[in-house]
Amino acid sequence: MIKSMTGYGQAESVPGEKNYFKVELRSVNHRYLDINIRMPREIQALEEKVRRRLQQVLSRGRVEVNITWNAEDAEAVNVVLDRKLLFAYRKALAEMQDICGVKDAPVLEILTRFPDLLRVEKAETELDKIWSDLLPVLDAASAKLQQQRLEEGARLEADLLPRLQLVADFSRQVEERAPLIVAEYRKKLAERLHEFLAQAEIDSSRLLMEAAIFADRCNVTEELVRLGSHLTAFKATLQEKGPVGRKLDFLTQELFREVNTIGSKANDYEVARLVVEMKSELEKIREQVQNIE
Repeated sequence: MIKSMTGYGQAESVPGEKNYFKVELRSVNHRYLDINIRMPREIQALEEKVRRRLQQVLSRGRVEVNITWNAEDAEAVNVVLDRKLLFAYRKALAEMQDICGVKDAPVLEILTRFPDLLRVEKAETELDKIWSDLLPVLDAASAKLQQQRLEEGARLEADLLPRLQLVADFSRQVEERAPLIVAEYRKKLAERLHEFLAQAEIDSSRLLMEAAIFADRCNVTEELVRLGSHLTAFKATLQEKGPVGRKLDFLTQELFREVNTIGSKANDYEVARLVVEMKSELEKIREQVQNIE
């Protein structure tokens, strides 16, 4: 069953957990897999683990990951002072005092306003515990995202199948119309020759030759066969497991190619109308295929 690239999944820890997490996943269509993660700075060392975990279940789409975290255990938090940066800020402030002639400036109060002087860190041993608490929440949100993508994929398939059938129906109408094109051309050609040549005798062999040349030029049998083959392959691909979006995109391009060739070769008003109908359905199919993983 196909999966859409659009979906949403959200999960959170059981209230009262030591490490409480809330994970939100949003995905939209994208040519490749693009994962953007937002999580607290204190646990950013786990970002790559989060990315690898999602890569195991997702193949395509732009995925926005938002992780919020509340830790009840304050002892797990270490506040680290950047001493080198502190001395650099203090030296710069002293120079400013000398230049401005200011004395007894509230140096400590000013220093606490500068960024990056104080960092909140987690010990490496704590990260393992945090990851073990985050993982089930991440997996639960991922499962919900996958389920929603599957449900949307089912809706896409339900929309695609009737459109594929319409293309097949129009193709059969072209096939039924094709033999009549040459007969009508031959009749019109004979009428025009009689009109221009009046009572003069028409060379029937020349007329047959012209009709044969026209028939060869407007023969669309090969294109119709390939079109039918691509439609069959498209339907079979919808039932495959795993990501099939790129394959369906390629098949859609091939369907367009055959339909365009039929339109350029047929040289018939009715076939031209059917080609427009097929291209209209194929354009809708292409729009839907862009959302398939």
